[in-house]
Amino acid sequence: MPRSFRRALVGCPLLVGLAAVFAALLDPGPAVIATTVVAFVSEVTAALACFWSARHAAAGDRRWRVLIGMFAVGLAGGALLTAVTLLKGDSIRSSVTSEYLGLIAFYGLALAGLLCLPTHPVDGRGVHGRGSDLTRWYAIVVLDSALIVGSILLFEWGTSLEAIARASAPDPVQLLIALVHQLTMLALAATVLLIATFRRPRSPTTLALLGGGLLAYSLTGSIHVYRFAHGHYDLPAWSLIPLIVSLQLITLAALAPVRGPVEQHTAAEAGPRSMWAHTALPYAVLGVTSLLPLGKLVAGTPLNRVEAYGAVSLLLLAFTRQMITMAENTRLLAEVRKREKQLNYQAFHDPLTGLANRALFARRLQHEVDPDIEPGNDATPTGSQAAVSVLCLDLDQFKRVNDTFGHAIGDELLKIIAGRLRAGIGTNDTVARLGGDEFAVIIDSSGPDEPVHVAQRLAAAVQTPCHLAGRTYLPHASLGLVTLDPDARPVSPDSLLHQADLAMYAAKRTKTGRLVVYDRHLVRGDHPPCL
Repeated sequence: MPRSFRRALVGCPLLVGLAAVFAALLDPGPAVIATTVVAFVSEVTAALACFWSARHAAAGDRRWRVLIGMFAVGLAGGALLTAVTLLKGDSIRSSVTSEYLGLIAFYGLALAGLLCLPTHPVDGRGVHGRGSDLTRWYAIVVLDSALIVGSILLFEWGTSLEAIARASAPDPVQLLIALVHQLTMLALAATVLLIATFRRPRSPTTLALLGGGLLAYSLTGSIHVYRFAHGHYDLPAWSLIPLIVSLQLITLAALAPVRGPVEQHTAAEAGPRSMWAHTALPYAVLGVTSLLPLGKLVAGTPLNRVEAYGAVSLLLLAFTRQMITMAENTRLLAEVRKREKQLNYQAFHDPLTGLANRALFARRLQHEVDPDIEPGNDATPTGSQAAVSVLCLDLDQFKRVNDTFGHAIGDELLKIIAGRLRAGIGTNDTVARLGGDEFAVIIDSSGPDEPVHVAQRLAAAVQTPCHLAGRTYLPHASLGLVTLDPDARPVSPDSLLHQADLAMYAAKRTKTGRLVVYDRHLVRGDHPPCL
């Protein structure tokens, strides 16, 4: 944590405490003057903190500090004018019009500073994607913006704008300035909420402090405008304390530590809490606003037209937003299920050939050996084994193909062999690539063809010449077959596959390319029978 930020953490509460002491201990007149001076010092401190930190900040992190610093300078000018007027013993009524008219221009600087705060799109939405996704995202942004701004506007109407609009102010210019000032602060507050909703700040602490300070200042200004519209220019000292607090938050925002380089257009991944907050914020603002008309209805006070039509309009917007959310959730659920199917397929299939992989082969072989055992259960077979045959196949001299023609041609040969095996099996059979150039086939022995005949047909198909690298190539393979006798003692899938491997390696030793059927003599290394 920078030393300047640590000092600000100590100094800012001291200024707020000093203003509270003045407001509590001094008489009303001196208390207003003293708290106004403290407010002036706070505004100057905020401006200096912004300008000083802008000198040491990265290029993309300077602009908002300069703009907010200029905003603080404008506030300091207004506070200085008020303090001088009070020290002269004059009424501040004459300075209210010019002061607040000038502040409206400085609110534009605060708005520009907020918009220049380095942020990222929420989860990359609105940056990349298909046209329909972008349209849906923009519709959500518009609806949420309308919900937030409309809710704040209805809240401001119920708390101050209605009273200002109906007040019989002695000077129409003052009333107009009050309304413009109120709407400007409304836009500032809405911008803070919209940034928190649709953007992710690079420094959440900075946005929280800066947004909180500007929101506190706008709410404090609403109280002042409301009083001025009714001719009450004698601001009590305590009303300046929230203003001082808001300036201290701006000071801390300028001095808060920022980590990492500034990347204005980098999409950030939103976490679960952040996504929930982004979704719930428009409804939270709407919920707070709905307390006003509900309170009137409970108290038996009728709603005026603005409140009635505004509440109905906001409810329609919320309903439309919710329907879009439900459609979005349905679409996302369909995508999740589709991806689950894809992941399940990728987990049990070879990515090159599309055949079953070793995991799926082992699962199906387990089911064929003992259908009573569920997939993934390592229990010992019960003995109710069906007639099943396993064929193992290994390409001969496959390494020479890779070394001579390259791995791409070797992959093409594997695809050709996989296609031939897939075309030569029955609907109840399973062909898998166990790895490298080794394949295996589960042959349903209850089919119309004998397993030996199926294996011989596959051996002939695999060793048929093919076109490879622009020339004719004759594949060679070694094949071993084992058939499980249902009346034999229980045999595990691993042992059955091992027996098929023994037969395949026996065929490889003969170098004839003919099928070898497993029998007990292969264990002793006797000469295998070839078919």
